Amino acid sequence: MRTSLFAAALAASLPFVALPAAAQKSKAPEPTYAKASDIPVEAFFKRAELNSLELSPDGTHIAALTSSKGRTNIVVVSIEDRKPYVITSFEQFDVVDFEWVSNKRVFFRVAETRDVLGRTKFQGTYAIDIDGQNLRNLSDGGRAIKEGTRRINNIIPIRRTDPPSDEMIVEMEARYDGTDVFRIDTRTGRVLENLTSDAPEYTTGFILDWNRVPRVAYATDARKGVNYVWYRESAKSPWQELFSRDVASNERMSPIAFNADNKTLFVSSNIGRDKSALYSYDPSTKKLGDLIFEHPSIDVRGGLLFDAQTHKLLGLNFTYDKSNTVWIDPAMKKLQAQVDAALPRTINVLGRGNDNPNRFIVDAWSDTDPGRFYLLGLNPTKMEELLPSRPELPAALMSPRKFIAYKARDGREIPAWVTIPRDSDGKNLPLVVNIHGGPHMRIYGFSSWGRPEAQFLASRGYVVLEPEPRGSTGFGRDHLESSYKHWGQSMQDDITDGALYLVKEGIVDKKRMCLYGASYGGYATLQGLVREPDLFKCGVAFVAVSDLVELLTSNESDTNMATKVDMSRVLYKQIGDPDKDRQMLVANSPAYNAKKIKAPILLAMGQIDVRVPLEHGRRMRSALEAAGVKHEYIVYPGEGHGWNKEEHVFDWYKRVEKFFAENLK
Repeated sequence: MRTSLFAAALAASLPFVALPAAAQKSKAPEPTYAKASDIPVEAFFKRAELNSLELSPDGTHIAALTSSKGRTNIVVVSIEDRKPYVITSFEQFDVVDFEWVSNKRVFFRVAETRDVLGRTKFQGTYAIDIDGQNLRNLSDGGRAIKEGTRRINNIIPIRRTDPPSDEMIVEMEARYDGTDVFRIDTRTGRVLENLTSDAPEYTTGFILDWNRVPRVAYATDARKGVNYVWYRESAKSPWQELFSRDVASNERMSPIAFNADNKTLFVSSNIGRDKSALYSYDPSTKKLGDLIFEHPSIDVRGGLLFDAQTHKLLGLNFTYDKSNTVWIDPAMKKLQAQVDAALPRTINVLGRGNDNPNRFIVDAWSDTDPGRFYLLGLNPTKMEELLPSRPELPAALMSPRKFIAYKARDGREIPAWVTIPRDSDGKNLPLVVNIHGGPHMRIYGFSSWGRPEAQFLASRGYVVLEPEPRGSTGFGRDHLESSYKHWGQSMQDDITDGALYLVKEGIVDKKRMCLYGASYGGYATLQGLVREPDLFKCGVAFVAVSDLVELLTSNESDTNMATKVDMSRVLYKQIGDPDKDRQMLVANSPAYNAKKIKAPILLAMGQIDVRVPLEHGRRMRSALEAAGVKHEYIVYPGEGHGWNKEEHVFDWYKRVEKFFAENLK
């Protein structure tokens, strides 16, 4: 299973260069293009050549995800001899994440990954040696995953053992009324110990203290519609309720991790405030302590960085206009400043092996650079460039992506990102509004380089607006709750007002604006054409909701089938009651209002989508046909809530390219 992918590139890697000398260019071959529009569709949407680099605990090897056999697999490189080996060979699924079990073994999960909402449909959990030997299917081969005939595809790694061994501490749903924490042998798949056999019912997750004892548990009682947080003083102490809340409530306090003292907790809380902030918390008195960190514009819900040896809090990561790291530890703050001086044009994220404090991987990226990786050593401080993440996408041809905030018509501030074609003068350009799914998600803020769609569309000459309209999460409770029962109404106006803001700024030509989106974003695309028939010139919608009544009542959707919570407590509150609010829902469902649409539509669905079932596409297609609206309709076989097969991905974006070229001349 050993394949020498990237051998030539890594063998030619540069000698160490001392900080703060400017980073040198990679020896990896990079294609050349005269202009961005010459870059083919495949270059934007193929799987990344390299990402998620992680040092082994002792810092002697690097593991990473790489493109191989048309899927994402794992490559391991020895830092000493630079020999790389692709140690997995999956052709049907992607390796989506991995954890070092020890210096010689890796734990990983495979899944279908290209869900438009960023979800992963797990297909199995495995462990393998770094030479590609001793692969163990943990999902289907050992007692770690067997309860009767039950298969557990998603086994969640929590922590290595101490000292490192072939064992791992994991979470998995080995009982039907909840999740438990186990210590397993990754070579045999056998359960060695259940660490939470006395846990409360309906548990969904745990937090371990620094002695690897599960002491905080999350649970959801679907019968009551209540979320609980439980706590115990030690492994032998009884579980006690810390606090609870209704599942539909947006007021919450969420434990994140134990402090180094193993007594106090770090929690994220928005109790008594609009935006979540980080606090210390004393579980013995059930009281919040000191405010650790807050941000005026966003929720802070995690991102804590700890020293693997001392367990001290070193700093935290958060994203507002860009990714930020705030270091509390003076040494890390100084090191970050050195790296930033050496690489001033990128955001530089530091990661190190747990047992080797003197060796780091630096992930460096920007709004135009998809990412490059560096190996950083201390004592003396030296840095070496390894490989780019996407060598086929040269940073010099990518378009700058800027954070903005504009006012909606009712005065609400809407965060957004705007990508303007690099080769343009930035004036009077055609616009594509890229509307994210969910809608109760935060999508666009977590990558300053941007999702490939933005750069692809900008390369074809379009301004791309990526708004976070009301209903998007991460911007406080009010921004979320102001969207309730406003699908297709004020939520839609937020999107329209963003387009009009760019018109007012002189960036966009009002006569050349189109909508684009998937899932909820597909709904908002269709509804935007209903609500503003004379403003937008076209719409591209895929895996799109078209009927709000169907969304709330369908027996085919996993939203309604798989949930253990009464939807009337959540979705009815957010979207509407299909009985009491039926008139409103029908009035704001594109499938009932296609006769108002004037612009052409490109519409696509996944044949086996269980989030937005195919019926939504069929109803919309029939409505468009009855209304005489020009449209193109595609169903991709074997696809769910997004396209996983690369031939479908490439086909789709070529259709999108052609459609916008025809309608945004």
